[in-house]
Parts: sequence; structure tokens; C-alpha cells
Amino acid sequence: MCELVWFRHDLRVAEQPALNAALRSSQEVVGLVIVDRIQWKAHGWGIPCMTWYTDTVRALADQLAAMGIVLRVEIATTCKSQCTIVSEVAQDMKAKCVHVGRQAGFDERRRDQNIKRELSDVGIKLVEHTTESILPVELIRSKSDLPYSVYTPFRRAWDAQLSQVGLPDLDKAHASATPIASPQVPYIDLGEATWSHTAWCAGTASALERLNTFLQGPIDHYHTNRDRPDLNGTSTLSPWLAVGAISPVMCLRPLVERYGLDPEQWPDGPRVWRQELVWREFYRHVMMTRDKVSQNQPMQDWTEKLEWRSDADALNAWTNGQTGFDIIDAAMIQLRELGWMHNRLRMVTAMFLTKNLMVDWRLGELHFSKHLIDYDFASNNGGWQWAASTGTDAAPYFRIFNPESQAEKFDPDRQYQAQWLNGHSRPTQIVDLKTTRAFAIQAFKSAKAGATESDN
Repeated sequence: MCELVWFRHDLRVAEQPALNAALRSSQEVVGLVIVDRIQWKAHGWGIPCMTWYTDTVRALADQLAAMGIVLRVEIATTCKSQCTIVSEVAQDMKAKCVHVGRQAGFDERRRDQNIKRELSDVGIKLVEHTTESILPVELIRSKSDLPYSVYTPFRRAWDAQLSQVGLPDLDKAHASATPIASPQVPYIDLGEATWSHTAWCAGTASALERLNTFLQGPIDHYHTNRDRPDLNGTSTLSPWLAVGAISPVMCLRPLVERYGLDPEQWPDGPRVWRQELVWREFYRHVMMTRDKVSQNQPMQDWTEKLEWRSDADALNAWTNGQTGFDIIDAAMIQLRELGWMHNRLRMVTAMFLTKNLMVDWRLGELHFSKHLIDYDFASNNGGWQWAASTGTDAAPYFRIFNPESQAEKFDPDRQYQAQWLNGHSRPTQIVDLKTTRAFAIQAFKSAKAGATESDN
């Protein structure tokens, strides 16, 4: 009897709790990846994200082959769901356990519950592990035993939990079998034009190389440079984190070894970067403790009363980098051409769409999911709801970034804007910032008052 490891968004062999558990239980381990374009499409995945995921699967197949482990890649269809595939493969391999990493979305958790029941009926266990976050974030609760809705108190609770339990043991996966030839991963038809990601190289080795480069210098100035899109001030590890080619534990471990568990004793740069890793944990916590967040609904119920504008021209101008605001347009062009955008500009462009244009945040979230190579369901949803004031932002809805002042502060020499606007025509500005800011504030104020009245 073997152990089956179903890889999802944890496509690595290093520090992989599901794989390690399987190897501790049996010398015979088989890996499984399910390519499900139907689900990917339903969740808004675009070609950049799909291409990156499938390329990372190929890298994973090579890593597993070096350990003597076969990776089976199965294709889901309308007639053959993930549940059916897992059950068939597990029975075919005579597996006693199927090991998986716990996922945040409501659909994913419901799917795993169904699979657990199906496998149980044939005497096979589904064993879940924490593979996408540092801590099991769904278990973190306030003193009132409630999930957190604001980042800062969550971070304090998360820090306290980590100080008690520490990082997971560095449990290296070992397989006794000799290496095998890398399997031929079946052709994965993405159904659309291919997309090239020359700025990114799939696999854990490339992720670790980029991490080491970041830790050897840029992290020391992260607290001052992280908001500057004109500088190489961030780790740019998000594509590898999104598919789990590298884990947040692997990112944090070298810093804990260097500075200890107490973040108050850390230098500013590493401490602030650690906080960004906790933001990623927080958005998973929110999604795992509030089903509606992953079902296209706002976290703040009262914001359902908002009257979003149905303005196709404004949305098209935003998506095509034709708003007339240079920092917005440069960022949207970067997204389209690179499949990635600096995090500061993700906030600025999202706030411009939802506040100055008053376009529904869900349309912006969908556009990002279609174009980001590092698309991450929980982080993308959390970031958009934060910017739109429908989610976890502790500040009131009248926090509205001015794109022009943001550009002056974070791209003072216009190097970033010049790089991405080069060769692109420049339209006139499509809105007046002062007027639209006032309109947005009144719209949010009216929606909140209307929700309060209906509650009464």
C-alpha cells in the first residue's frame, strides 16, 4: 500500500508537510496533480496564471523524479471531476492515505469534505496539512473566540502564537528509491494563446535564488524602499508563493535563525517584510473563517447598499491604461505586459477604480485575476476589498489615495512612469479627482446610513 500526495498550491518538495508525512508512513509514495481548467476558469484564472502553474508542475515532476517518486498529472473534465479522479487514482494505487494541503476557498473546502466522505467509504483516509501558510490560520481566534476582521490585532495574536510554537521543524523529505527518469508531463491544453513569462523561471531553485538575493541586501532597506516602484526594493517572490514553489515558512526561517522569534528585536527592514508575510496569512484567515468572502460577496454587509456605476468606458480606460493619470496607466500597462504589478500600485489602481470611478471592486478583482502571474485567490480578494472599503481596512471609507500625490511621493523622478508609458499615447484625464472623491465619500456615507436604517 502506498501514500498518495495530492499537490495543489504547494508545488514543491522542500519543506512540504504533506509529502513529508507520506514519506514517514511509507517507502512507496506517488504524487498527484489535477489540472482543472473548468474550475480555473470559474475562479477567473487567466493565461499568465495558468501557464505559470503548469510550468511549475513540470518543475515539480523533475524534483520528485530525483527522489524516485512518480508524479501523475490528471486532467479534469465535465465528466470527470476532481473528486472522481482522486478516488480512482487512490484506489488504483491501493493507497491507504491521501495527503493534501488545506486550502482557503469555500468551494475548495467543500470539495475536500466531499472527497473525504468518498474516500472513507472505500477505506482510505484524507489527511490535511498546513502547506500554504506558516501557522494554521483558521485556528487563530480573539479572546472572545471570534475570527479577526482587522489586520493589526490578528498580527499580534499571530506573533504570540508563533512565539509559543515556533516554526515547524525542518523536516526534510527523504525517499529511499533511486532517482527515476523525469516523467513526460502530458500536454496541458490551456485553450487560449500561449503567454511568455521571460521575467520568471518556474521552480523552487529559482525562488530560493531570488530569496537569497533579497536577503543579502535589499531586505535591509525594505522599510524605506518597499513602496517605490522605481526601485528594486521588494522580494518579487509572489509568483512562487502563489503556486507554493516556495513557502512562507521557507521565507521566514532564515530570518528567525538570524534574529530570533521576537520581531521587536529585529531591524526595521526584516521586521516590516515579516509583517507583509503575515498579511498573506491574514487574508487566508479571513477567507477560511468567512464563507461569503470567497463567494463574490463583500465582508462588510452594509457595502452591498453601494450604488456602483455601470460605466463600460471608464472600466475600459482603466484596464487599457488610458485614464490620463500617468501612474495609473503605467501600472496597468505593466500588469498587461509583465503579468505583475508593484504592490503599492495595486492599492493605488484599485482605489482609483472603486473610489474615483465608482466601479464595482469585483470587476477589478476579476481583471487582476486574468492578468496576474502571481494570482492568489485570498490575497487578491483581500487586497481588493481592502482598497474598496468593503473588507478589512480599519480606516473609514474616506481613505482615498490621490494618484498624483502617490506618484510624486513614490516615483519622484518619474522613472517608473517613463519606463512603462514609453511609446504609449497619452489621453486627457477622464475624471476630476476632487469631484469624484467627494462623490465617492457621499455614496459610501449614504450606503452606510441606508443599511443602518434598514437594520432598524
